[in-house]
Amino acid sequence: MAVKIITPYVFDDEIKQHQDMFWDLDIYYEKDIAGIGCDLMFQKMWNKFPEDDIFILHADMSAHHDDWFEEVQSYVQQYPKAGMFGCLLLYPAKDAEDRYFVQCGGGKFTDEKPDHFGSGLILENGQTFKSELELDTGQYDSVREVAWTTFGGCYLRRSFIDKVGDFDPTYEWTYNRDVDYCLRGREAGERIYQIPVRLFHHESRDTKRIKTQSKAAMEMRNLQRLQTKWGNSKFYKTLDKEIKNG
Repeated sequence: MAVKIITPYVFDDEIKQHQDMFWDLDIYYEKDIAGIGCDLMFQKMWNKFPEDDIFILHADMSAHHDDWFEEVQSYVQQYPKAGMFGCLLLYPAKDAEDRYFVQCGGGKFTDEKPDHFGSGLILENGQTFKSELELDTGQYDSVREVAWTTFGGCYLRRSFIDKVGDFDPTYEWTYNRDVDYCLRGREAGERIYQIPVRLFHHESRDTKRIKTQSKAAMEMRNLQRLQTKWGNSKFYKTLDKEIKNG
């Protein structure tokens, strides 16, 4: 099946940089003029290509190495049992030994909240919600089945989208909609694999237009929705299973 790479965006200057970075890929761009947020933009865009698989490439991402998308497609072919594949997201900053920091090596749950394998979110002031940043030392170089994955750099088979449908409209703007979507997919019998294809993620540049207080309140309301809906489910648990075949 053919695959469409989709990138919704907000800032015109940012998308020019994106196009220059990914000049060798045929990417479908669409501007979020109405301010509906990235998740609903994904939905709007993937519904325009009902026969195709979808790769979601955020506007705030850049390439770690050449031929990364060929690697993604290779994993998709090698592992037919999975319906969604998440890339290994790194921060574009190195330590003194020239090693990058992991932003997301898949999704898990910590203290009944969605969390990342890796450093997680780094705030604009450089602080992180975790006590230490996690370096990329090869700890996520295997293919793993996970509970959920971020939609930052994510491949979805059309069969996954057709089975799950649209995002849950009761969530506000963007926070935790992707987690809910992944859990709905797993409830429907789909598998989510984390693959060691590296991309850089310049975290949360597309949410800067929302005031910090509004973001915090929105995140809390969406978290409460997620916990009410899934808190007692067997799917609302960390999954980290190395996959050898299929």
